Amino acid sequence: MKGFAIIATIMLLSISSVLTGDIQAAETEEDSDSFTKPDHVYNITRENTYSHTDRELPELEPSELTKDLQETADVNIDNPELVSLLNESTIKDSKIPFGVNASIYLGTWALNYDSGHTEVNWEYENINANEQDNRGGDSVVSLQYKQGQNKEVAGELNSDVPQIDGVKNLMRMKATDKTSLPLSFNATIGQGTEVGPNYQVEGKKLGVLHGYVPAVHEEGTVTYGEVYVKVKGTKRSLEVKNIEKQAVDGWIPVKDHVALKYSNG
Repeated sequence: MKGFAIIATIMLLSISSVLTGDIQAAETEEDSDSFTKPDHVYNITRENTYSHTDRELPELEPSELTKDLQETADVNIDNPELVSLLNESTIKDSKIPFGVNASIYLGTWALNYDSGHTEVNWEYENINANEQDNRGGDSVVSLQYKQGQNKEVAGELNSDVPQIDGVKNLMRMKATDKTSLPLSFNATIGQGTEVGPNYQVEGKKLGVLHGYVPAVHEEGTVTYGEVYVKVKGTKRSLEVKNIEKQAVDGWIPVKDHVALKYSNG
């Protein structure tokens, strides 16, 4: 009987493990699907009459010295500005290594951002409306989306955090990686931009076509710390003191994308 009980327990644990794996896979697939662009959302990179000139996210390759220093830190350092600063640094070996004992303060930094939840609102901000009034007609007329004037949609953080620009950059990097969407805290649709199909407005109807800029809602935790470069003899290391974590959330618009919503009545 004991042998049977053990076998039954193993079987139950195996089934539970499989079910848990299936649920986790389903949740991952669902999250991935939520970032897939719906049919009513259009990429207007070519059609947009406003040319975005914002700086792309830096993709810095740490130098050998920076890699060595990062490995000595007790916390991940993802901030590209801090990585750039370390890349520009040089530490020469002393001819008298036992005589070197230094601690260099680099300042307090937003070190990394841990994403907790990411979701897309494909109709985040209404930017334009086109109308075709066919209530006095009998034949079908067409209506296409055309942007009336330049419209800028600015993202924002809902949390008051230190070093806001660095935090925005870290959040945008993580959200871009998760969603594969072109994110920017400033997205502009240029006047005269045309996109989408011709909608058919029947007689006795008023056709209205709204345009929206999508945005990603990102929330998670940012880690701060005081960063020191320490040199003792031939040993070089990074020390992070007074580590603090702070919850943060905000909206990041999707650049060069418009969602169209048509209604008639």
